[in-house]
Amino acid sequence: MLVSPYRVAPRDERPPQVRRLVEESWQRSLERKLDPDHLSPAFDLDDEALREYRREHPLSRVLPVIHSLVIAHTFESGLIVAIGDQAGRLLWIDGDRDLRRRAEGMLFVEGANWSEAAVGTSAPGTALALDHGIQIGGEEHFNRIVHPWSCTAVPVHDPRSGEVLGVIDITGGDDAVSPSTLPLLEAAVAAAESELRIQQLGEPRRRPQSLSLIHN
Repeated sequence: MLVSPYRVAPRDERPPQVRRLVEESWQRSLERKLDPDHLSPAFDLDDEALREYRREHPLSRVLPVIHSLVIAHTFESGLIVAIGDQAGRLLWIDGDRDLRRRAEGMLFVEGANWSEAAVGTSAPGTALALDHGIQIGGEEHFNRIVHPWSCTAVPVHDPRSGEVLGVIDITGGDDAVSPSTLPLLEAAVAAAESELRIQQLGEPRRRPQSLSLIHN
């Protein structure tokens, strides 16, 4: 199914306002045969399993940092913050309460998979797919149900291994993609990664297996 007349038109016929990274994400979404008029993120954990998974997830250790730098400022600003894992599963959502209720209508809720493979172009899913911060505004979303929303997201990396641990997303109206939102979120992610690094430095080092065998 075609998403719009220009998404598969010859390159020189496409409106110049369509950013290349958005167009490429649309194309990946089309190749996955996603329906731009139907939104059905997967839920693969029940409530108890989700609670246990969140307790064990590394990002749970930096929630106070994320709350003080990002979430605490969203309650009266018409924005919400979502924290997802490396697969795009939303683990925590907080912020403006009225907006959270509205977001439930498009299943932007804890436990839902908002990876690019599941819902098409969105800030949290596409940030993970590209492994860098991104802003997606309005009709740049692949799914038309999400067109009233805009969002900014930045991946979080393990400071020791460099692997992606998850993503932090700010969702709302136009303010969610203001010029200042991306650098502010990047700074918050840097602070969270620094906190993880400090925690890792305080962890006891595991003895090499060979030494354990000698002492046994």
